[in-house]
Amino acid sequence: MTSRPATGLPPREPVAAGAPIPSGQPSIDPQTNPSPTGPAPSPAHSPQPSNAQPRSPEPAGPQPAGPQPANPQLAPVEATSAAAPPASRPLAGDVPGERHRLSHRVIAYWRWRALGSAVPTLLLLIALAIVIPWGPWWIRWGIVGIAAVLVVLAMVILPPIRYQVFWYAISPTEIDIQHGIIFIKRSVVPMHRVQNLRTERGPIADHYRMTNLKIRTAAGSVNLSGLDRTEADELCDRISALADVADDL
Repeated sequence: MTSRPATGLPPREPVAAGAPIPSGQPSIDPQTNPSPTGPAPSPAHSPQPSNAQPRSPEPAGPQPAGPQPANPQLAPVEATSAAAPPASRPLAGDVPGERHRLSHRVIAYWRWRALGSAVPTLLLLIALAIVIPWGPWWIRWGIVGIAAVLVVLAMVILPPIRYQVFWYAISPTEIDIQHGIIFIKRSVVPMHRVQNLRTERGPIADHYRMTNLKIRTAAGSVNLSGLDRTEADELCDRISALADVADDL
């Protein structure tokens, strides 16, 4: 005796493997069409499309702000340029407005000093021409005359040239002096090398109110001839304070 299901449909007869399915009956695939009573497939195990790209793992930790290079290994390296050498410090005489010139009275002072230095030589030549007969008279007096002309030319021509060439400059670190007549010289004395200051005044210097300042160092000395007396005193006080020496008056 065969029982019928409650649906009212006749029971299905078993179908052999590989036998064709009769028309009008839907095919049932257990993999694609699961039974209604079976468990629903989990979304976690749902198949993914074949063209999906795998996700790259995200780095852990906070990311720095700002644009990042495409390849961290090829990140640009900031080049640091070598520090430029400091510019050389100008000498005291090269600074505008620091050069000091002497008073115009120094020209007359130098002329009288030149005459005073030449007088002993001229007197000696005159004495030799009179006392010692060492040749014809015209040769003896000719030599005396040539010496006198040279002295006069030196007194007239050389002091103005010396005045135009000479200047000095003082800074907290050095003393810069330019002097000369035919050959121009420039002397730079570091302030820490100054050992002694000495001022000199003779009868001609007292007449023109001039003073000669001699600056002594371990390597020698430098002269400032023809300074005004007030200027020389102020210069001695300034150099003494900067070099920490005492002047020899």
